[in-house]
Amino acid sequence: MGPTGSVLQSGWGRGGIGQVPQRVDGEKERTFLRFDPGKIDTSSRLPKMVSLMKWLWLPSTVFALLLLGGCKPNYPNCSGDKDCPGFAAGKEFCVDNKCQQCRPDHDDCGAGLSCNSGRCDPIPGYCAKNADCPSGMCEKNRCAACTLDKHCPGGTRCSAGKCQTDTRKPCKHNDECAETEDCVSGRCTPVGGKRYVPEGAGACKLDTVRFGYNEFDLNPQTTDVVGRNVDCIKKNDKRPVNLVGRTDPRGTPEYNLALSDKRAQAVKRRMVALGVPEDKVFPVARGETEATGTDESSWEQDRRVDTEWR
Repeated sequence: MGPTGSVLQSGWGRGGIGQVPQRVDGEKERTFLRFDPGKIDTSSRLPKMVSLMKWLWLPSTVFALLLLGGCKPNYPNCSGDKDCPGFAAGKEFCVDNKCQQCRPDHDDCGAGLSCNSGRCDPIPGYCAKNADCPSGMCEKNRCAACTLDKHCPGGTRCSAGKCQTDTRKPCKHNDECAETEDCVSGRCTPVGGKRYVPEGAGACKLDTVRFGYNEFDLNPQTTDVVGRNVDCIKKNDKRPVNLVGRTDPRGTPEYNLALSDKRAQAVKRRMVALGVPEDKVFPVARGETEATGTDESSWEQDRRVDTEWR
């Protein structure tokens, strides 16, 4: 067109956008941009756009995965049990965001161990059997001192709180033991002089029951003595006792042996009446065999029944 009212059109670029100079009457010439989709050249633009999308997709995907999965804490820090390497084997747990060997109020450590600030530490004095203890006695998984022979395993006896090997001679009858011993629970046990006294028996004392000349019946005074001895026996789990009857040296040996037996039997009957099982009381007649008196005052000391622990 001519200078007035004409449109001058430039060539189209490779991107489909062309510059169109236009002049309207009475105005200066102006240039307009016009987009024509039909003239886009995609042969060089498309690969660049695909490459750009790839570069944008990779970091965005990684960022999304980090948001969804989160970052795993550095050991021993943890956010759950599965963060601890030993959890699958039951050896580690997440407690207060730290991997630990055990949890409070849980039996994670096993026998002989306790949970201490997340660690499984040995329990002092723990035992599973008697052989684990220096005293030879394991009670409720703790080493304890024995107080009675029955607390100790077979072949041992309680001495000074420890179960020790029983060195007494094995026996079946009194005749197999020495003159000063009786066969007690299959062992020759002294009945005079120093005798084995169980630990804990010191809380009470077994008193001597004394008798008048040629007497074997109990009187009110001697009955009280027997009653105190019964209380002591009960405090010691009704431990068996020997009732050793004795006489002064006057009279024949046969008479004195029978008299000493009657005295021991009298004490036994009273003890049984007061609640001591009959199979825990054993009369032993000694007669005059251990009498030491030489006059009336000393003979009084010979006429007696000694209550002794078996």
